[in-house]
Amino acid sequence: MNNINEIQRFSFDNTNVRGERVLLTDAYQNIIARKHYPKSLEKLLGEFVAAIALLRDIVKIDGVLSLQCKGEGPLKTLMAECDEHQTLRAIAQWDEEQAFPEVVSLKELLAGGYLVITISPRNGNRYQGIVEIAGDTLAACLEQYFFQSEQLPSRVWLAADGTQAAGLFLQRLPAEQAKQGDEDAWDRFVHLASTVKDEELLGLATEELLHRLYHEEELRLYDAKAMQFGCSCSRQRTFDAIVSMGAEEIREIISEQGSIKAECQFCAEKYEFFKEDLDSELGDQAHTH
Repeated sequence: MNNINEIQRFSFDNTNVRGERVLLTDAYQNIIARKHYPKSLEKLLGEFVAAIALLRDIVKIDGVLSLQCKGEGPLKTLMAECDEHQTLRAIAQWDEEQAFPEVVSLKELLAGGYLVITISPRNGNRYQGIVEIAGDTLAACLEQYFFQSEQLPSRVWLAADGTQAAGLFLQRLPAEQAKQGDEDAWDRFVHLASTVKDEELLGLATEELLHRLYHEEELRLYDAKAMQFGCSCSRQRTFDAIVSMGAEEIREIISEQGSIKAECQFCAEKYEFFKEDLDSELGDQAHTH
């Protein structure tokens, strides 16, 4: 089970039900190692990373998919992203002055916040779907999102423990996709998946997990896709962001501090720019007086 970071689709022959299972080890560990997170937030961050991996495999776009929640409780924001290369990154921001609860629901953490799913194609318009934090868990919120946006019954199971993050997803497609009448298929598959324990979702390989749940069903397993941690920040992107602040503000910061420092919130990469780095872009405007 070492360093498995993959997502795998499956379907049930002669039914209109499909599914996915994601399992992440060091891709998840890389994310939570960037900052000293409270244990309960490590777990929630893992659920968000597993969820965005599942969503990314369903939403077929050439671009970035993000999942973000905001609220007025001790958790200010939590965001996970995945691009078309199955590269993941995530971050959480919270009130570090307060003791963070060890066991808490997403609803309590956000104090009536909302969940935003953003689809950002490389070429095309951005689309956002907003879901109120109605259920206690992220899984319940995602189920609500799928029902609102696609009108397709969907079930989600998520788990994380600071070492691994995992997710299981089932969706019932329109009835005409079923080749023959198996009226009870959806209820049966959901009932069986609901028996899965967190330690099984986190500890078993996909084939082993699905065999345990569905060994009496005709299940078709597709090739797994590798996933990894990665960040889209770069020195050039950071430079462009600094330049966009304007010459006057840049001049003021360099005059006071000698350089401009920036740190990526996602990966903790540090960048530093001196006056000579910025002179060529800003010309005489950037020169300190």
